[in-house]
Amino acid sequence: MTREDTGRKLGSKNPLRILLADDDKAVADGFRNILQDAGYNVVAVAYNGVEAVEKTAEFNPNMILMDIKMPLLDGLEAARAINKQSGAFIPIILVTAYAERRLVERAKGRGILGYLVKPVHLDDLVPAIEMAWSIAQTISALEGVVENLSEQLEARKLVEKAKGILMKHLSVDEETALRMMQKESRRQSIKMKELARAIIASHSVLS
Repeated sequence: MTREDTGRKLGSKNPLRILLADDDKAVADGFRNILQDAGYNVVAVAYNGVEAVEKTAEFNPNMILMDIKMPLLDGLEAARAINKQSGAFIPIILVTAYAERRLVERAKGRGILGYLVKPVHLDDLVPAIEMAWSIAQTISALEGVVENLSEQLEARKLVEKAKGILMKHLSVDEETALRMMQKESRRQSIKMKELARAIIASHSVLS
């Protein structure tokens, strides 16, 4: 099996929507051909940093392959703007002819998950894309876990507060108050968190 075959298999397995950003049209066309041959979906090409930001919002790619040195807005500042405007994490691979350490340092904190130096070949590009995508999925999963834990903590606090209100005003113990809430939650077909919020809101109005 050749490297090209491997690339096609990887690309076919994860048909990512990729945005290209490079001010050199010939280079951009070359990348487009490589990516399409590898099975990826190139949704748009931007020729400067401002276009990269605008087309990211328009086409909502899964990943961005972006040159650093571009007019109007360089790749690093475009990455910052994209991460700021986007509601979801979009992994970015930087491509540059400048193998400078300071650029790598500047790239930190901008959603950069890969860094390639021109000339870039399929042997380098496909593994970089697959690795960046794998890392991005892990990051998204971890963010989901954190968000879920935060929601659970908020729900627990609301239920505890509502339970305390029932215990005080109905003169019942903690177990009875909880059973009352569970029964009412089932009766109304709403989550305990929403019921707790309603109890707290009613108590605030009546107090």
